[in-house]
Amino acid sequence: MSKNNVKPFRFGSFGARIAIAGKRQDMIDRAAAIARSSLLGKVSEIIDDNVDRTIEVNFDGTTYEMICEGSEPARGEDEVVFFKYFDSIVRASVGEEARDFVFLHAGVVGWNGKAIVLPGDSYKGKSTLVAELVRAGAEYYSDDFALFNSDGLLYPFHRHLAMRRRDNFDPYSLTVEELEGKYGYEPIPTGLVLFTEYVKGSRFHPRRMSAGEGVLELVQYALSMRQRSEFAFRVLNNIASRAIIISSRRGTAETFAKTLLNFVDNHGN
Repeated sequence: MSKNNVKPFRFGSFGARIAIAGKRQDMIDRAAAIARSSLLGKVSEIIDDNVDRTIEVNFDGTTYEMICEGSEPARGEDEVVFFKYFDSIVRASVGEEARDFVFLHAGVVGWNGKAIVLPGDSYKGKSTLVAELVRAGAEYYSDDFALFNSDGLLYPFHRHLAMRRRDNFDPYSLTVEELEGKYGYEPIPTGLVLFTEYVKGSRFHPRRMSAGEGVLELVQYALSMRQRSEFAFRVLNNIASRAIIISSRRGTAETFAKTLLNFVDNHGN
């Protein structure tokens, strides 16, 4: 198929406008299907070429290549790894360009009508802790991104939990049904923001943070800061002014989950 016959896939999601382009229609179609799944179907196709960002995907028969505006090209020969990377890039691109929501890299559960937000980078145990909180009765909202609207209300982003096996760190997916847990569907305010990481043998000694300190910590996890900094600051200030914000190391997720829920019960605002 000639490049002239290739049709890009342009879509809107959470106010972001993204195009997937390339030299081969089969690559574009495959990437479009992954984008729909990655964004939980919250994708609407657009027909004009007014987009915030273009992601180009190519394959020459041996090497896969992805070119995303503002980044160096990514290349590799492993199809599974390539499209898994694309999955993360398309979500990050939407998060950075979103106009209607602030995407915060965090795990989130609901407890007694308010959100417990756990900001953190990948491989820091967010999903493991979220899973244990859901097992303990909390409602599942996300283990990937916390989505806040302009009023600071949290919305669900129900991707399967991305877990890693303890023995060999191989990734696998876990569903809320497998946890015998429940989903949270309603937009809710934030009750608690916890900055934490697992440290073997640690005990929970929460340090209360001011709203200003909280915002400064939250900024580093907000994807919207790159393109929509004014909007992001406004939303983060809204969240921090109403929530309890604490930091503490923790022990294993299995033992810590109920400790955290008890803390919220006793100190909830």
